[in-house]
Order: sequence, then structure tokens, then C-alpha cells
Amino acid sequence: MLLSPPQIQFRRRLTRAIALPIVLLLLLSGVSIWQITRLLSALRWVDHTNEVISQANLSQKLLLDMETGLRGYLLTGEQNFLEPYEQANLQIDSSLEQLKSLVSDNLPQVQRVAELERQAQQWEQQAVPAISRQRGASEPLISLERRKQSMDQMRQQIASFIATEEQLRNQRSRIAQQTTRSVIFTSLFLAVGVGGVLAYFLRRQILRVSDTYETALQTAQVKTEEAQQSAAALQQYKDIFQFAEHGLVVGASDSRTLTLMNPAFARMHGYTVAELEKTPILNLFPPDRHTEAIEFVQQVNERGYYAFESLHCRKDGNVFPVFLGGTAVRDADGNLLYRIVSVHDITENKQAKLALQRSAQRLAALHDIDRAILASETDETLIGNALNQLRQIVPHQQAFVALFDLQAGVAQMIAGNSQSGELSHPIGTQLMIADFAPEQSLLSGIRSVENLTETDNYPPVLMQLRANGFCSCLCVPLLVESVLIGELNLAAIEPAAFNNEAQDIAREVAAQLAIALQQSRLRKQLQTYATQLEQRVADRTAQLAETNQELEAFTYSVSHDLRAPLRTIQGFAKALLEDCGEHLDEFCRSYIDSIIDDTNQMNGLISDLLAYSRLTRAQIRLQPTALDTVITEALSQLTAQITERQAQIRVVSPLPQVIAHRSTLIQVIANLISNAIKFVAPNISPQIDIFTTDERQDEQDSIRLWIADNGIGIASEHQERVFRVFERLHGAESYPGTGIGLAIVRKGLERMGGQVGVESQLGHGSRFWVALPSAVLPQNKHTYDPTSPNSSD
Repeated sequence: MLLSPPQIQFRRRLTRAIALPIVLLLLLSGVSIWQITRLLSALRWVDHTNEVISQANLSQKLLLDMETGLRGYLLTGEQNFLEPYEQANLQIDSSLEQLKSLVSDNLPQVQRVAELERQAQQWEQQAVPAISRQRGASEPLISLERRKQSMDQMRQQIASFIATEEQLRNQRSRIAQQTTRSVIFTSLFLAVGVGGVLAYFLRRQILRVSDTYETALQTAQVKTEEAQQSAAALQQYKDIFQFAEHGLVVGASDSRTLTLMNPAFARMHGYTVAELEKTPILNLFPPDRHTEAIEFVQQVNERGYYAFESLHCRKDGNVFPVFLGGTAVRDADGNLLYRIVSVHDITENKQAKLALQRSAQRLAALHDIDRAILASETDETLIGNALNQLRQIVPHQQAFVALFDLQAGVAQMIAGNSQSGELSHPIGTQLMIADFAPEQSLLSGIRSVENLTETDNYPPVLMQLRANGFCSCLCVPLLVESVLIGELNLAAIEPAAFNNEAQDIAREVAAQLAIALQQSRLRKQLQTYATQLEQRVADRTAQLAETNQELEAFTYSVSHDLRAPLRTIQGFAKALLEDCGEHLDEFCRSYIDSIIDDTNQMNGLISDLLAYSRLTRAQIRLQPTALDTVITEALSQLTAQITERQAQIRVVSPLPQVIAHRSTLIQVIANLISNAIKFVAPNISPQIDIFTTDERQDEQDSIRLWIADNGIGIASEHQERVFRVFERLHGAESYPGTGIGLAIVRKGLERMGGQVGVESQLGHGSRFWVALPSAVLPQNKHTYDPTSPNSSD
């Protein structure tokens, strides 16, 4: 079994978690065994030394018994005193030999034992003669001393031997104690170290295992949730299959019978699911559709998906249209597993489609009727076109329209058509409205008579239709805002020829026809009103033009005629002052000066009025005009005023060309420059700048000529007012003038198609501008305008 990577990792961690403690415990056990072995070895050496000492003491005791037994025997001569000697003598050799074997690993001690054996043998050789002597015989003293000396040497030798062993025992005991402490310390150190390592390792492994467990737990939870979701999705699929409104069929790749289907499929065909199981698939198709059913299955197998419309048979034998969509389900290798076929009953869709087609045809016909109505110029053609179109969508043999005059109670046949060419009531026939139906019935809505032959209780119009062979009719009122204006009548020779759809179409056509007739009436009425209004406007305009011409002529005549007596008054006043001035006092001469000043002022006013009147009346011709020559001419006319006021005028030349009337433009510029010189604060020399700027507005190039001064300025609320006739912002005693100069400027620019304006601030000068269309003159060609600004043409 293949393990997943998380499982392999988990097993590795688990193996490490088990193996490492075992290894550490084995290491601890090995070290402990080694330490215990060292300790046991040390203890064995201590016991061995004790055994050597004990064996040495035994040998010393045997030597002492030999000496004591020999001495007792020698003193008493009794044999029983010799027994200790004899017993010790029998054991001494083996005892020394055993002692020698015990210290075989210690060469000095072996040599001592060997020396002790030699001495013991020598002492034995000395003791045997003594024992052999007869009782009562005295032993030489030297023998006794020699034997005693030998015994002392052996005792000393054994004592040294035991002392050496005791030193070894002490040394080995210390080694054993050190080994014991080492074992304890090493055991504790290893136990603590191994325990710590194990604790750290186990903690780490436990944490990792815990993390792995948590991850696994989360994974399990996710998988559980996924499984739950999958189960829910599966349940949803089951519900979809079970409760779907359209039919679903699942079939094996080689199945030719129905095996799995949802209730909607069975219900669609009038069966239960149990009844359809094991039913051949082709049984659901009409016999003439079996071929396409087999082809449908083949197409699904080849393409993977295929859909088409067909027919199915219900249990009761009825055939209904269906839409089939088949999907082939394959495995990873492309082998066909099964097919899923969705089946939709499209009966309602087919019916809706047919209804939609009929509705589209109906709308198209109504649209044609609307177009025919709109294209008509008279009521008769309007109704005729509508009825011709209506016959194409609502079959009938005769149709006519009558318009009602409710106040007079009469009706008139306006238009109609008939297959036979003859109408039941000819066009122009007048009838009573009651001949169509009682008034309440006319307003109640559409009336349909399916069979005119059933009764004789019909209005005269319907009775006339029956007399002409018609069996059914449809009467549709023509209503405009709930006001009855007429009726549309359709007649057919077949009974019940007008169904609900025909009635709806006739109602819609009647509504459009009523609106068209009403609009036709309103249009005629509006045309009448417009004609009358246009005539009135023309009459009033002619009257105003005549009055204006008379007024202008009167103004011109008055102004012109006033100049002659004014010159006379002025001439006589000057003559009186020249001839009789010496005889008049100062007070009388001041009267004459006032008369002369007032006549000069009135002459200027009359001149301005005549100039303004000429601009209004004169015909001017616009042509390209050079602003340089216009400015030069205007400045030439103002030479005296410029010299008097010591005005400084700066012209930024060259100036462009504009489309204008040269003389009028000279007058306009002269008036603006004159105002710039005039309206300056006392003791201030006028400074005037003249320049142009290019502008483009409404896709037309224009030139804006600026005349900027250092004058007294104009308040913003008066800047529009100064262009009106006789508008003055200052008294004549401060700034003399007629109040017409700027009005002449505006009128002149209006005549030339230009504009004028001002930018000014009180106390900071003004910037007047005139705008005219731009023009380009050929070089070295100066404009020449034969007309004078003061000319009358």
C-alpha cells in the first residue's frame, strides 16, 4: 500500500521517537554495566587481599602451633603436646602454597612466600632432630636459639607480608570507594543527561506529533466538511434529478430501454416511473421519428453533446413537441459510461412562438396602417388606406366609416370599401346616429354580431347589411378622449367571422384612426389659425415699417429744417455782437454768448441726429478695409482736438484688414477716439493706445480693435447704458456732448455686422473695442470707399 507523504513523515517521527530512547537507554545500560564491572573488580581485589591476609594469618597461626607444640613436647616429653605441631606441620606447606598462589600476581609477595617456605623448611629441618632426641636428653642451646631465630624471621616475614597486603587492601578499598563514587556520579550524570535529552526529544517529538495530529485533525475536518458538502451536493443532484421540472433520462451506453428517469419525465408522458422502466426508448417516438431518434443517439456518442427538436408520444397517444439535449459521459480513457438526456416539453414555447409571430405580423400591419394614415392628406384617403391595410389582417367583405355630429344627431358616411364594389350605404349618405345603435350602446364599446339572421331586432344599418347578404358584423366606436366621433363597421358573409384577435386588431385600428381623424381636424384648424396669424403679422409689419419711415423722414426733415433758422440765429447773434457789442454792457454780451453757445450745441445735436438717422436709413456696402488708413483718417479729423488736449496716441501698426464700410468705420473710430480724449480728468494729458487682437468664434476669424485710454472710467452698472441714445453720465458743463456718439458707434457696427463693447473701471481708464470680420487685402492695394459717412446713401 502506498503511503501518502504525511503518513511517511508521521511514521518516521514515530520511529525516531521510539528508537532514540532505546539507544539512549542501551548507552546508559552499557555505561552502567561498565562502571559496575569496574566496581565489582575493585571489590574483588579487596576481597582477594582480605583472603590473602586471612591465608597469611592462617599460615602464621600454623607456624605458631608448630613452635608451641614442639616447645611443649620438648618441655614435657608428652606425645599429646606434639599434636599441634604435627597437625600444623601437615597444613603449613599447603597453606603456604595456597598463599603463594593467591599472590601469584604480586612478584614481591611471591618471593616473600617463597622465602617463607624456605625458612619453614629450614625450621622443620631443625625441629626434626629435636623431636628425635630421647626424652630427658637436653637440647643444645644454640639449636634452640637457631630455631627461635628462624621462627622470628618467619614471623617477621609474615608480618611484613600481611602489612604489605593490608596496604594493598587499603589502596584497593580506596579504589573501590572511588569507583563507587564514580559509578554513582556517572550514573547520576548519565541519568540526568539522558533524561534531559529524552525529555527534550520527547517534548519535541510530542510537539511535532501534536502538530501533525492537529494538521491531520484539520485535514480530517476539511475532508469531513468536503465529504459533507459532497454529500449535500450529491443530495442536491438527487433532488435536482428528482424534482426537476423537465425530464431527465440516464441510460447505459448499450441500453435500448429506459432504466433511470425522473418523475417529471414520466409525468410529461402520462406514465409513472415504474411503468416506464424497461420500456423501449423508440416507443416514446412516433414511428416516423424512429430514424432520427437513432441518429440522435449516434450523434451524442460521436460529438459528446447533441440537441434537436422532435416529437414524443404520451400514454394516451397524443403527440407533443420536445427539445432533446443529450450528453455523453466518458471516463478518463474516453470510454463511454452512460448518456444523460434532458427532455423539455416545448408545447407552450411553440404556441408562444406562433403567438409572437402573429403579434409581429399584427404590429407590422398596424405599423403599415399608421404609415398609410400619416401619408394621407384628406380624411377620405386616410380612412381608405387604413381599411385597405385592415382587410389584409382581418378578413371581411365590406367596411365603412361614419363620422357623427352628436349635437345634430346625424352621421355621414366618409369612406369605405367592398369586395363587390358597392357599399350598403354610399359615400356621403347622411343617416341618423340612432340608425347605428342607441346612444348608450354606441358608448358601451365594441359590438360584435355573430349572426344577423337570428333575430330581426337590429338597427337599420345592420338590417341593411343583412339585406345585402352579410351574416356577421363588427362595430367599433371611434373615441378621442372618451368623446365619440364616429364608428368603424366591418361586415362578413360568414357567421362569427370576427374572433377576439380580430376584435382587438379592429379596436387598435379604430383607435389609431380616431386619433388620425382628430389630428387631421386639429391640423386643418391650426393651418387656418396660422394663415390668419401670418396675415396679421404681415399687416402689422407693413404698418410699422410705414410708421418708422414716416418717423425717420419726420426726424430728418425736422433736423434738417432746424439747421437753417439755427444758422440764422447764430449769424444774427454774432453780427449783433460784432456790430453793437461796444454799445452793450457786459451782462448783455453774456446773453449773446449764451445764444451762440446754445446754437453751437444744438447744431452739434442736430448733426449727430442726422448722422444717426443716415446710419439707420442709408444702404451701405461692405468690403475689405485696411484699419491703418481708417485710423489715419480718423486721427486726421481729430487733429484740432488732439492738439488742443495735447493727447498722446500710440498706434501699434501694421493693423490688419476687416470687412466693413469704410466711411462708417472712420466715423465709429473717430467717435471712440474723441471720447477717449474728452473724458479725461482735468490737468491730465490723454494717453491712448490703439491695437488689435485676433479672435475666432463660431468658426469665423475676426479682428478686435482696442482703444484704451487713461480717462475717468465707467462704472460697471453704466457700461451698457452709455451706448443708448441721449444717455449721458456727466453734465454738459463738465464734459460737453450730445449723448449720441456711442449710439452712433453701436448702430454703425450693427449695420456692418460687428460688435462693440467696453472694459472699464471707474478712475482707471476704459478699453473700448470693436469686433469685425477679418479680411485679407492684396498688398499695395488701398481700400477706397467713395461713400462718405455723412452721405445719405
